[in-house]
Amino acid sequence: MTTGSAGSRPRSTGASIHDATEAEIAELVALDEACFPPDDETQKPAAPGEIENAVREGRVRVVRLDGRVVGFLRRETPSMHHLYIGALGVHPDRRGQGFGAALLDDMLDSGWAPERRDLPSVSTVTSPQNLAMLGLLLSRGFVVRTLMPDYFGPGKDRFYCQYKSRVEYVDPDDRFIVPVNGAVQWSALLASESYQITALLWLPSGPAFEISRFEKDDLGALQSDETNASVAFASGILASITFLLGLSFAYATFPDAVRILLMGAALATTSSLIIYANTSGELARLRTNSFGRYAKWGNVLSEFGGVFPFLVSLPVTFAEVTSSLTAALLAALLFSAALLLYDRSAFTISARFRQSGWTRSLSLVTAAAPLAGAAAISLAPSWLTWVWTGTVALALISRSYICLARRGDETTPNIAVDRRWQIRR
Repeated sequence: MTTGSAGSRPRSTGASIHDATEAEIAELVALDEACFPPDDETQKPAAPGEIENAVREGRVRVVRLDGRVVGFLRRETPSMHHLYIGALGVHPDRRGQGFGAALLDDMLDSGWAPERRDLPSVSTVTSPQNLAMLGLLLSRGFVVRTLMPDYFGPGKDRFYCQYKSRVEYVDPDDRFIVPVNGAVQWSALLASESYQITALLWLPSGPAFEISRFEKDDLGALQSDETNASVAFASGILASITFLLGLSFAYATFPDAVRILLMGAALATTSSLIIYANTSGELARLRTNSFGRYAKWGNVLSEFGGVFPFLVSLPVTFAEVTSSLTAALLAALLFSAALLLYDRSAFTISARFRQSGWTRSLSLVTAAAPLAGAAAISLAPSWLTWVWTGTVALALISRSYICLARRGDETTPNIAVDRRWQIRR
C-alpha cells in the first residue's frame, strides 16, 4: 500500500534524500503510523518488524528536512525480475511539496536500485480512492493495469499499477473519460486486458480517469520482418560492393589500397548476413531474447562495414576511370556532402546515441573521405592512397566499436520521453 502527493521536485530548500539508517528507524515507524492510520481502509500500515528489516537490508530511502524524516519509500524485490514499491509515505504536514515525487523519481531515475536495469517490471498497488498517489504514479509513467478486489481483505480493493518501461501506443479513437465514482464503468473496462488507466483528470464535475486501449503488437512478427528487411538490404549492398570490386580488377592501374578497402567491406557485409541468419535462428528456435544484440551487430557491420566503404569508394573508382579531373572532384564533393547530411540525420545508427567531440570528428573524417580519396587518386603520389585507406578504415572501425560498446540493444531507443505511451497517428 502506498500514499503520497503529486509534484515534481521538493519545493523546500535543504531537503536531502539518502538511504535510511538504523538510527532513523524510530522516526520511520512513527511516520508510517502517521501516513497509514490503521482505521483508514484505503491505507495499509507496515507489519511488525517490516520497516526494521527493510532498513537493515538497504531497501528504504528517506527525505530529511530540518533535522527530521518527512517522507520515505520502501521497495521490495520479490523476484529477480520484479521491483515492488511496498510503501511511499509523506508526513501529512508536508504533502503537496513534491517530496513523494522526488522519492519516486529518485528510484526510477537516479540508479538507486541498480538491479532496475535488468527488471522488466516495476509495480505497486494503491486504493482507487487514493487520488494523490494515483495522480503521482500516473504522472510518472505508471498505468493502472487492473482492479484487484479484496486485495487486503473484504472491501479493500486495490489498483495494480505498473511502470511502462518501454514506449507503447494507444488507439486515439478508443479512449474514455470516466468519473472516479463510476466504479461500475471503469471496472468493466479494466476487466479487458487491452484497457488501462493512463491519467487522472480534474473536471468541473469532479475527478475522472482517462482510460485508454493499448494496441497489441506481435513482437515476433515485427522482429521477423525486420530481419528479412535487413537481409535484403545487406544482400543488395554486398552485390554492389562485389560489382565494384570486380570492376577494380578490370583496371591494372587501380590502386591496391582501394581494392583492399572494398574487400574488407565485402567481408564485413558478409559477416552481417551471417549474423542476420543467426537472428532468424534466434527467433525460430533459440529464443534467448538476444534479438536486440544480434540486430545491433548486424546493423553496425552492414552500415559501417558495408554502406560507408561502398559510398566512399564509388567516387574514388570514378576518379580512377574518368579523364576529367573536374568531374571526379565534383562527384566526390557531392558524395561527401551526402554522407555528411546522412550522418547528421535521424536515420544513421550514430543518431541513436549521444554524440561527443570524438564521434563528431570521426563523422567528419568519414564525410571527407570521398573528396580526399578522389584527390589522392587524381593528384597525389600513389603511397598517399595507402594513407587514405588506412585513415578511412580506422575511422569506420572506431565508429563501429563505439556503437557496439554503448550500453543497450539496437532496438532500445536512446530517447527520453515524458510518457511511456504515445498516440498512434
